[in-house]
Amino acid sequence: MPSYLQSMKKEVVSPLSLLIWIGVLAVSLNGCQQANPHQPNIDQLTQLDDSIAFKVRDLEAIPADSVSQAARWAETNLRELELLLSGGRVEIDKSEGYVISEVSRTHRLLKDHASRRTSLLQGAERAHLQLSQLADALSQRATQDAAGTAIDSGYISENVILEVRVSRELIQALDETIGLAQRGMHLASQTKASNDSLQTILRARLARAVLEDS
Repeated sequence: MPSYLQSMKKEVVSPLSLLIWIGVLAVSLNGCQQANPHQPNIDQLTQLDDSIAFKVRDLEAIPADSVSQAARWAETNLRELELLLSGGRVEIDKSEGYVISEVSRTHRLLKDHASRRTSLLQGAERAHLQLSQLADALSQRATQDAAGTAIDSGYISENVILEVRVSRELIQALDETIGLAQRGMHLASQTKASNDSLQTILRARLARAVLEDS
């Protein structure tokens, strides 16, 4: 038998105490019955906020300096390869063309990373503010927003749909940017040796072509 029942048996319960106990129990039961009708929306907004935070951490785990360095490497070497091939004096085979295409692909993957990174991190901050404010308003069952607009069923439906759409687009953009950075950096590290070797060969061919033309 629970201890509180044993203690009740041992003590004489006054009518006033009994009324207070019943009142507390009634309030407790009433609170359980009046669950927040917006809880599914609150949970959805909270989950999206958490997902964005996880993606931001993944993005920030990629060193911005390392990505910028790889992007500059790709841009510089692609320009150098284009200069060596300009004028049509130097011919290349299929395998050499593949190396050039890999340098070019690295450049495409990484060239906009810095601006995308800044924009996405700013967007994540805005999304966190919007999601948390809307979730808080629903949790507190607020009747007006900060601008004084009535928070009715239409307002809730419209704003939840909007925030869910924006958040999902942001998560997708974060995913894409993380993937592009990882692929670009990996490709740069895999292509550096073959690029250096190819440029040495192309310079030698160009030098021979110039001598033959002189």
